[in-house]
Amino acid sequence: MSATALPECLKPYFWDTDCERLDVVAHERFIAERLMEKTTPETFHWLLAHVSAEVLRDVARTSRRLPPRDRNFWRLYLAQA
Repeated sequence: MSATALPECLKPYFWDTDCERLDVVAHERFIAERLMEKTTPETFHWLLAHVSAEVLRDVARTSRRLPPRDRNFWRLYLAQA
């Protein structure tokens, strides 16, 4: 796996996307948005390790895809980070 490739464990969350063309750096916001919507302990830890808090805050603030419950969770969590 290259440094910019999505880990195998996260690929099921992108079932509708060609994961071979998905680049963690180039598609950071798309990946963050998808994983923030599908938060599990695994995705949570990966997001915090690989995506900046600034990007996560921006997604939580501006995403139209995040349901209100998920948006609120991330806003509250990131306010403490």
